Amino acid sequence: MGKGDLIDKGLAIGAGFDWISPLLGFAGDLMNGPSHGFLVPYDSCPMSGKEIARLLRERGVKTWGMMIVSGTLMFSVQLKKARWAQHILEQRGVPIENPIAGNAKQPKQPRKARGAASPFRVFDIFD
Repeated sequence: MGKGDLIDKGLAIGAGFDWISPLLGFAGDLMNGPSHGFLVPYDSCPMSGKEIARLLRERGVKTWGMMIVSGTLMFSVQLKKARWAQHILEQRGVPIENPIAGNAKQPKQPRKARGAASPFRVFDIFD
């Protein structure tokens, strides 16, 4: 085994250990607050990662931490926009391995302020 073969083998091993992408993804999570990470099977996806990022960005959803691990495209979005992102992706036929379950977070109806007077009662202060 020559010196060049040893260097090539070392580079091949080192290339398999990508520590920068997960570190950048973690930094993105810290900077953007609570997030949801989407997992998309890369081989059966009709769009590239770049196309997905552009599609979501054009509709007001920021993505970060985009990486491919073992044939799965991974990326994060803000938790408050995750349902919207999933809806956009599903409309485009993008398969999602970890969809957000059900409608657990329905928008809440605005509550009436406590002690607010009814607009139909003039003398609420005497009640």
